[in-house]
Amino acid sequence: MQQPSGLRVGICQYAPQVGEPDRNRDLGSKWINSAADQGATLVVLPELASSGYTFESEEEAARCADSAEGKTLNEWAAVCRRRSIYVVCGFAERVDDRRYNAAALLGPEGVLGVYRKAHLFNDEKSFFLPGDTGFPVFKLPFGRIGILICYDLWFPEAARVLTLRGAELLCVPTNWVANFRREAADERGWTMGDYACVGLATQNQIFVAAADRIGEERGVKFVGCSCLVGPDGSMLAGPAPVGEEALLVSPIDLDWARRARRRTPRNDTLADRRPELYAEVSAPVGDSAS
Repeated sequence: MQQPSGLRVGICQYAPQVGEPDRNRDLGSKWINSAADQGATLVVLPELASSGYTFESEEEAARCADSAEGKTLNEWAAVCRRRSIYVVCGFAERVDDRRYNAAALLGPEGVLGVYRKAHLFNDEKSFFLPGDTGFPVFKLPFGRIGILICYDLWFPEAARVLTLRGAELLCVPTNWVANFRREAADERGWTMGDYACVGLATQNQIFVAAADRIGEERGVKFVGCSCLVGPDGSMLAGPAPVGEEALLVSPIDLDWARRARRRTPRNDTLADRRPELYAEVSAPVGDSAS
């Protein structure tokens, strides 16, 4: 049974608005502070929390983007300093004349690192370049975390790379959309993103904290259903309600992730891997033998 530890994860589910970076900056600060008020020491915000999602034009996307040293991340990092917490936040990153759908890790020291989304979804390909950071793992005082963004969850290779690099907690800023299913959530109140989180958590024996947004932008509806999943695939917090603001705060013990890989006295799920059999996993589509 998991025992509470000093790490408390806060997952923020709310509605950023496209084209309103000033409002989104203030909204993010409000939610970070609310999570800290409930004892969270690590807070996860949604994908593109700084900018909104459904850009109409290249000009709008450029106007909403900011650098990692820009006003939004500076303000959120200032909250981290005041509250002695860490934050993983989605933002539209500008680097010279390039843009990325990115997530920053912030702490009392400032910006500790940036991950750029590897797998772009649908119209994101019109406004962002594919990420070039690979899959970094960040060592914090309480343990090691990795970051994926939304559609990245549908590529199990990404989560496995982070696991092999020592990640114990996977933070996922996300914008799950309702448009591709008859119902946004099933009778349990779970969306497909929740099932994806459970699958990755139990396959890799890691925690997964997914912060989804809600609301509607230009005909695109966002689901909600944010969640925190344990290394055994159990739902520790959430799923949050469909379409409603929510704040999930839960204690976790990262030692559980380390212990969970010892499935039996004779099994370790990383040591039992057979990499020599997996070459096709990284082969381009069409190159594998049938």
